[in-house]
Amino acid sequence: MIKAFKVAGLISVLVAISATIVWHITLPKQLTLRFYPFIGDKPLVLNNEKYNNPGGEGLFTIRDFQFFISNIELTNSNNSYTEQESYHLARFDLGTAYYEIIIPEISVNHLQKLVVNVGIDNKANGAIVIAGDLDPNSRMAWNWQVGYKFLLLEGSLFTQNKKRPLVYHIGFNESYTRLDFPLNLNTVSKDDIIEFKVDILALFNLVKPIDMNETPTVKFDPEDVAKIASGFRHFISVM
Repeated sequence: MIKAFKVAGLISVLVAISATIVWHITLPKQLTLRFYPFIGDKPLVLNNEKYNNPGGEGLFTIRDFQFFISNIELTNSNNSYTEQESYHLARFDLGTAYYEIIIPEISVNHLQKLVVNVGIDNKANGAIVIAGDLDPNSRMAWNWQVGYKFLLLEGSLFTQNKKRPLVYHIGFNESYTRLDFPLNLNTVSKDDIIEFKVDILALFNLVKPIDMNETPTVKFDPEDVAKIASGFRHFISVM
């Protein structure tokens, strides 16, 4: 009889522990999406570090780098989550080595897919609204007819003791790019962080790499914008 009571007690304890573990696993948590900027395999260092021109001679530096991430969606085995007013301006000039987006109160267990978009969707891009990081009076806005710069990249190119400015302002509805990331247990860290590499060279290392000497400025030319925006498909990857 005593042995039966001991077994029953042990089972009760194990059930209680199991219930606690399940409760902790299923409890909504804070999920962090963390983005690290790179130039190829080298971390981006603003202003001081020089990098090889991907399509020709010379070295370049980056002074400013910003881009929009929007309309974040997460899917797990049971349901999906769509972030509201989901417009984030990723900036890398604020003294940290990364930019992060925090999604509060979400079940991070069994996540299967993450969707992010580079740029601003057509509806928001053609409207004068303030949502998330959208601000029609900001540096990233052109005007209500053209919309926003989806990406801003500025710096300098050095060739044969000459210095020339580099200006890449990429926008237009056609540039809006959806990225799908399959997720698994190894994707999310123990601290509930998903880390991403943002590779600036992906914008220039195309089938024919872009020579910054020949194309130092891209703003409103549809053909040049489309070339660089085609790199958005490989711009972000899970680390």
